[in-house]
Amino acid sequence: MKSVQFEYPWALLLFLLIPGVLYLKRRYIHAVGFSQVSFIQKDLVPSFIKRSWEDVWIILFLFSSVLAILNIQYSSFWQKKYLESKWIMIVQDLSGSMNRPAGERGEDTLGDIALQGASAFMDMRNRDDLVGVIGYSSFAQLISPPTFDRDILKKKLALLSRKSDSVIFRELTVGGATNASYATWLALCTFFMLLPEENQPAFREINEFRYSLMGETARKIEIPQKLQKIDFGHGMAIVLFTDGRIEANKSDEDVKRGLPNFVNVIRLIEKLGVKLYLIAVDPDITHDVKVAIEDTGGIKGSSRIFYMPRTFNMGKIKEVYDKINQMEKNRLLVKIFKRKKDTRLVFTFFAIGILISYCFLKVTPWLKKI
Repeated sequence: MKSVQFEYPWALLLFLLIPGVLYLKRRYIHAVGFSQVSFIQKDLVPSFIKRSWEDVWIILFLFSSVLAILNIQYSSFWQKKYLESKWIMIVQDLSGSMNRPAGERGEDTLGDIALQGASAFMDMRNRDDLVGVIGYSSFAQLISPPTFDRDILKKKLALLSRKSDSVIFRELTVGGATNASYATWLALCTFFMLLPEENQPAFREINEFRYSLMGETARKIEIPQKLQKIDFGHGMAIVLFTDGRIEANKSDEDVKRGLPNFVNVIRLIEKLGVKLYLIAVDPDITHDVKVAIEDTGGIKGSSRIFYMPRTFNMGKIKEVYDKINQMEKNRLLVKIFKRKKDTRLVFTFFAIGILISYCFLKVTPWLKKI
């Protein structure tokens, strides 16, 4: 599939000058011309080639020169199929309640099994997927920015394990609350930072946007102009694991703490096209949060809550992550590529070739006999 355009369309008017150049050439340069001797002896009449070749060469030179100025450009289009690359943020609860036994034997804690499930989920994902990790309790912290390197992700995820006894683990497990709203907001901000530089909101814009999400549940979420042009629906998902109470965070105290209203954050996520998967253990989810996630405005499968029992094993959590992996399956996409090509160089060389051949024909003696 091709499209043609002219770089300088006004150059088409130069074609009108070609007959004028030929007229001036005949009138002033070769005014005498050839003698009319045909009535005396036909052998002396110059051949048609000898009478016309100069005009032909001049026309070719002028025509190719005008085309070089005009510069006919054409674009070639072709399709390329490729596997969609996903952006996925794993948001892991590290509040104190995650240290309770996960199964009947009590060997592993809830946090141990949850981290093993998250690690298994990383192995399920395509190698071209960008996966990041956030840990949270009373506050949220970016543990690993989205990366393709699974080894780095596994090492970062291991820092959230009680067995590592890392500084990050100790800092996060001190907090007893479950600040899911801020953790989800941080995951969304991480996606903002992956956007092209011209589309990235500034820190001030992000901060003002966060403040607009605080307080009472908004009837309508206003998205900044810079973000409206971004298609967030292409494979962006947040997987949030929690075992605490999930509420909207709309009290005055929550506003003072800078916590965005979780319902507003969920509605923003839905409006941007990002998917939210909430894995809730022994769930205590307020009605407004539950409705915000499950009522997707007719968009089937946009976000979903996975309910987990109070005690579970690795098989159960892996089953949930396997469902999420299937829902976030990498699609085979088709991308149209465009390549613009110029013809100026071709016609320039052609005009030079015509000029050189004209000079050669003029100075070659034996050609004059034609």
